[in-house]
Amino acid sequence: MIEVIDATTEHIADLLRLLEENAMQGDWELVMTRRPGYFSPRDDFGEIYPALARDGDTLVGMCQLSIQSGWVNGEEARMGYLGSLRIVPKYRNHLKVLQAGFSYLRQLPTPDHCYTSIAENNLLARRLLERGVEGLPLYRFLSSMSTLAISKSRSKNRGLWKVVPPEDYTDVIRFFAQESASRQLAPALNLKAMQQTGITVLGSYQNGQLVACGMLWDQRAFKQVIVAGYSGRMKMLRPLYNAFAGMTRRPQMPAAGEVVPQSFLSFLACTDDTKLPDLIEEALLHCTTPVMTVGLPSGHICTNDVIKRTGASVYRTRIYGVDLTAAPQWDGRIVWPEIALL
Repeated sequence: MIEVIDATTEHIADLLRLLEENAMQGDWELVMTRRPGYFSPRDDFGEIYPALARDGDTLVGMCQLSIQSGWVNGEEARMGYLGSLRIVPKYRNHLKVLQAGFSYLRQLPTPDHCYTSIAENNLLARRLLERGVEGLPLYRFLSSMSTLAISKSRSKNRGLWKVVPPEDYTDVIRFFAQESASRQLAPALNLKAMQQTGITVLGSYQNGQLVACGMLWDQRAFKQVIVAGYSGRMKMLRPLYNAFAGMTRRPQMPAAGEVVPQSFLSFLACTDDTKLPDLIEEALLHCTTPVMTVGLPSGHICTNDVIKRTGASVYRTRIYGVDLTAAPQWDGRIVWPEIALL
């Protein structure tokens, strides 16, 4: 019988083992982990409810509900993100593991508006969750996101950004909230989280007024993306690709076992979205890591332009509304969650 329990600080080793022994498969095998400990005070943008699934004494999987404050249908609301789903290979075809997990999640203080992201190329998960199965919630496709990894060497100085001092953070919080009302799933900023996470806050001003903001966030001290390995084809191509990437100023492929050296350009907003490509290029000047990662809606008017200008490596995901405890409506606002929080 599958039992699902709260994961606490006593279960850190189990949580890390499930994260690190169940890499995301593909030409790149990626592990997303949380060293040195799963529960980090530096990730203070909401509440987390991790859970472990067991079959008797056998650890078979994990998941997590993260509750954030954010924007839904033009109003500030509680949002639930379903993530960190890992199931050991032997149990991946056992529907009862997923059913037990969702039954557990429904007992939590779950917001009406829940969502998740699934890699575009994860066809197995998409087929299972999109078709509707008894015991599983309905997944409603909302939009696609493009995660862009950009080499710092692509930076351009246009004099657009200034580093915002801590005493002006409240202005940024207010500005980001104003811009977020036109988006679905944009998170709400809070002063405590901004002060604790050690992010670099950027602001762009016209006539003394804030017209754009963004935050560079190097999360490697508490959350890492590790290249666990490459497919046989990619192992052969990696030296050639890295030589090409060096000549064309693109992100290089790290060696197996290395942490991806990235900072997120997070909480990005502008009163005029056509300025975003210029702002993204200049943000690279302030980036302290070889790679800057930014998430943009795939259908956004600037996404293809940014990819073309920067030679970005692109990872695509699909965003779904999940009818976990309710069947809420989603209006036509652009879907734009913050990938640094996923």
